[in-house]
Amino acid sequence: MKRLSFSEMPCDRCGSKRKVAKVWKETVPTLTGKTTIEYSQIICVNVECQKAFDENLAKEVKKREVLRLEKEKRDTIRKTNSLHRSSASHKNHSRI
Repeated sequence: MKRLSFSEMPCDRCGSKRKVAKVWKETVPTLTGKTTIEYSQIICVNVECQKAFDENLAKEVKKREVLRLEKEKRDTIRKTNSLHRSSASHKNHSRI
């Protein structure tokens, strides 16, 4: 059985063909030096389907950004409270 590449597989939303819109390479530092990664952006040839996908992706990216900012805020509050509690409980108590 022949395995299809991503660009040969039909679109999940509408069943249209897909095409490679953009190909680029990036060099990423690793523990053992550098490695080159090749990326391919594959899009649906159906313009309306691709537009709906892009809108959905933009909503998800915005939602993730909001969640990330909320998490950073909670982490900052948690760290501040933790430091305050630890400094309050470790006061110098003389036993003399």
